[in-house]
Amino acid sequence: MIIAHTQDGVVELRLNQLISDMSFVEIDNTMVIDLLNIFLEIYVADISFKRQSDHPRFLQIIAYVDSKNCPIWRENTKLIEKLAGFVTEGDGDKWQIDIEPVEYEFEAQQLSFIKTTADNISLLSGGLDSFCGAYRNEIEGKKTLYCGYKTSNVDTSAINNVANFLNNRIGNLGIRTYSRVNQKKFTYTQRTRSLLFFSLAVMTAVKEGIGIVNINENGIMTLNPSFQSRGTTKTTHPKTIYLYQTILKNVGIRVQLNHPFLFMTKGEMVNLLSLDYKRHIKDTRSCSRSMHDPRYDTSTKVSCGTCVPCLLRKISMAAYDLEKYDNEYDIPYEGNMDEEEYRSSLNYYTTFYDYIKSGEIFSELVIKQRYYHNVDYYERTFEMLKKFSVEFEVFIKKYGG
Repeated sequence: MIIAHTQDGVVELRLNQLISDMSFVEIDNTMVIDLLNIFLEIYVADISFKRQSDHPRFLQIIAYVDSKNCPIWRENTKLIEKLAGFVTEGDGDKWQIDIEPVEYEFEAQQLSFIKTTADNISLLSGGLDSFCGAYRNEIEGKKTLYCGYKTSNVDTSAINNVANFLNNRIGNLGIRTYSRVNQKKFTYTQRTRSLLFFSLAVMTAVKEGIGIVNINENGIMTLNPSFQSRGTTKTTHPKTIYLYQTILKNVGIRVQLNHPFLFMTKGEMVNLLSLDYKRHIKDTRSCSRSMHDPRYDTSTKVSCGTCVPCLLRKISMAAYDLEKYDNEYDIPYEGNMDEEEYRSSLNYYTTFYDYIKSGEIFSELVIKQRYYHNVDYYERTFEMLKKFSVEFEVFIKKYGG
């Protein structure tokens, strides 16, 4: 436990709920504790205040940081607000972040992590993309420590299923899973969850002396344009990663976020899996609806089949004739045009396809050279988008629309 002292007394830090089995006695750089405090408060504010349609929220938070780090965090407050605003921009939310100084007190030594020989941290969400990332780590001979966050019972079950499969794979050095924060959710989209996820991974990397954090997300969901003002997530968008990485650099945290599938479609990622991995695709979960719909519990592997992530998964699997490896859906591959969410999701990808084919897609994408390490980012992005358009055509030919 970490105790935070202010001039007025002691404040309870939410992060103690997440790190109950960790010790920070050996950490000299308290910046990572500050980092987690800040983005945990952003996440809690995001899920705690209900969204009203057409009414953006004004979200004001107080985040506690080590008093000696306070000046540099205050210098970066506007950048943090900009990042939180971009991730939730589909809803027009405005953020105000107030930084307050505390003195940290570390309680007696608890269970400490054993230093590993890992050369990277990889996020493990229980989803199909992070599962593909595990395969990439294995075939490239990477020594990997996985990091997961228990968002819901369904996601926790998926993480456990994937972890059980990965348990004896070459290069897997274990998984660090963090407990859920005890906070009732009034908003289920959880657009800022990735910022908390990144911060947990960065904290783990600093704790373990590892310099790389892999974020395994396909390029289509990464870009996720907001056609016709539709609210979409920007959780792993190049601008999100760029802003977050800039914050790390500014405060002296030397951890690099790596986005290995930035220029690949989900279909390409899945098609590269070995047969052994493909047989365990059914253990992964892509459904966004299952995070808040009580019908989807740990006793079933059924997903809705109607949300945007589910439909992208179907498109990706169908394009390479991999349907037999997939899990079950309430609305199967054939779809159901009487189901409103299915129609909406299909319309989203149809619009995506139309913009690609017309060549107008880049007018809808928020991408700039500075967000990328690759000088040929434009060409590689366009090639990926054209591959996706072919995958979508295969799906429509097989299942209609």
